[in-house]
Formats: sequence, C-alpha cells, structure tokens
Amino acid sequence: MQTRTLLFLFFITMSYSKFAFTYPDFVGYGYTSCMLCHYNGHGNGPLTDYGRGVFASEIASKGYIDPKITDEQLSESGGFLGKKPLPWWIRPGLKYRGLWFQTNPGSQQTMKKYVHMQADASVAFIFDQDQKYILVGSYGYYPVPGSLRNDPNKPSDWLSREHYFRWMKNDNLTLFFGLMDKAFGIRIVDHTAYSRAKVGVAQNDQTYGVMAMYKKEPWEFTPHVFIGNLAQSSDQRQKGFSFVAERDMHQYFRVGGSAMLSENNYVNWTRLAGHSKFGYGKGNSLLTEVGLIMNKPKTTAGKTGGYGMAQSLALIKRGYFFLSQVEYYNQTLSTKSADNLKWTFGLLSFPYLKTEFRLTVVNGRDLSDETVVGDSWTVQTQIHFSL
Repeated sequence: MQTRTLLFLFFITMSYSKFAFTYPDFVGYGYTSCMLCHYNGHGNGPLTDYGRGVFASEIASKGYIDPKITDEQLSESGGFLGKKPLPWWIRPGLKYRGLWFQTNPGSQQTMKKYVHMQADASVAFIFDQDQKYILVGSYGYYPVPGSLRNDPNKPSDWLSREHYFRWMKNDNLTLFFGLMDKAFGIRIVDHTAYSRAKVGVAQNDQTYGVMAMYKKEPWEFTPHVFIGNLAQSSDQRQKGFSFVAERDMHQYFRVGGSAMLSENNYVNWTRLAGHSKFGYGKGNSLLTEVGLIMNKPKTTAGKTGGYGMAQSLALIKRGYFFLSQVEYYNQTLSTKSADNLKWTFGLLSFPYLKTEFRLTVVNGRDLSDETVVGDSWTVQTQIHFSL
C-alpha cells in the first residue's frame, strides 16, 4: 500500500481511537463545549465572565501570585478591570498577540522576524440581564499575509474580524447573525495548521451569515448558512452551507463530524471531516481531526486532497503544558503530489493572569516519489496579553 494512503489511514485511526486526545484543549478540565467560556459557540473571540473566571482560577499559574489568594478570589480578578465590577450591560476587551520566529537556525538561509499578529479591541453589549440578547464586535490590527502585500485588492491591516448578534432563544437553541468564522471542525488556535489553512477556515476566512446552535444532550448541532465576506469582490465570495454535529460520550470525551458545501464564480468547495476531543487526567488532552478537501474549478477537473491533525497537551504543572501537534496533508491523495508533514512541539504556558507564552519548534518535511527535500526547522516564540 502506498505511503500516503498509510499516513492518511493512520490519522483516521487516531481520530476514533479510544485514547484519541486541546483552548478546545481544555477538554482535559471537563469543558467539551466552547459555549461555556466564549460568546461565540465554537470558540475564539471574547470570553464570557465564566470563561474569564475559569482562566484565572483553573488555567493560569499561581507561581507569581500570593499563595494566600484563593482560586475564588482569582476568579473575581478575571474581569477587564480586575476585581472592579463593570456595568452589567457592557464587557470590553483588549488583546495583543506577537510572534518571533527563526527559520532553519544555523544555516545560511536562516531568517529572523517579529510579527505583530493581532492587536484589537472588542466589546460585548448585553441587552438584558438574562443575557439572551448580546451584540459582539471587534476592531483592530491584523497584518495582511506577505503573499498579498503587493496585491492591488489586498485587504486592509485594520478591520473587524467579527461582529454579530447573538440571540439565546431558549436553553437549547442559540442563533448568531453577522460576520464570524465558518462552523467547521475544531477551531484550534494555530490558524496556519493544515486543518484550517487548507480547508478555508483560517485567520482571514470569516463570512457573513446565520448560524444556529442546537443542544439536546448528549448532542450539539450547528448549521451555518453564509454568503461570504462582503469586503471581498463579489465573484470571490464563497457562498454556501456548513454543518457540525458533536456528541458527548462522557464529560471528557466528545466526537463529531463536519461538512461544508460552497462556491464562488470560479470553484466549488466540498469539505468533509471527523474529529474527537479527549481528556485524560486533569489538564491532559488530545484533539484529532481528519478530513477530505474537494476543489472543483468551474472550467477544469477537480482535485480531492486529505489532511490529518493530532494535537496533545500534557500538564507539567498548573499553567504549564507540553504541546505536541502532528499534521499531514496531500493535495490529491496520490503520487501526483507530495505528502506534507509537520510536527510542532514545545512549551505552552499561562504564567500569570491574562498572559500566554509559547516556545515551540516546528519541523516540516515533504515526501515525494520523485524528489527528496530536506527538513525545514523553525523556532517560534509567541506572547499573548488580554484584558
């Protein structure tokens, strides 16, 4: 059997293994649903009061905090102004994320660079004390990818990545209207991962639409109808439908599947995926996702590719984790294209309230039946502050 087929089957097996083990990483603390901690039902964006409290009292390290301070007191310090309460109707936020990296250390082709990845302000306006009606928005600096810098139609560095209205109709059904990420797969933080960048759900792939989350234990269903990002040219906007279904097997184990069908004037997209989130022991977790990527241009033959991702967190001590992420991608799942492999490993830490630090090494390898390409190595450090 061909190597690429074996690799793809390996990821399929991992996705549904009993021991298949993620921010979704926090399933290791018993949080299988993103809705508890984020206004957006599938994660990312501003945290709710509950999410801020969880981060302060369970996730962040206490190494630089007076040991006399209890977890309950830390939870009360998680707000935008710390312990100082805000009016019930508004929840502001600030976020900065920066990345320094060096490619192929020690070689003549090495490169060092610091990138301001994100600097934005967000706000949630709450229209009633039961929080059934909430308007969420953000605005800030997001660097345009280098590949688009010389494009005359490049997007602005300053934009709103999300703005939507959330209506919690009842305990089972919540509706979202506006600009947001497409509902598909596991929304891991690494937007360069194959499971996001190759699928069309990466850093700049938000869309206007209507999304619904319906919960009926142990199931959670999310249909999403979208019309593309209105900042794009109308012929480039992907319009279509996506759907996510997830089932809690128990408090620390959730499995799910996703589908997306969309098109613009040039290409039809079909994406199918299965995923799992597994927590074992306090703080330890494994996320897996495997999927098919089908692109059918309107004028030429289509391609069917595949990807796999497995990401684990192993708790070292409170606030400090060993992170390991393995990825696979092949554009055609055949000998016509290379097997792209990545392994990311290193430290993920939350050394203090509202801070995050990462130190990771990324190894990349492309395997082809015709050529041999040497490994690439990248050292990355990332700092994240949020209020």
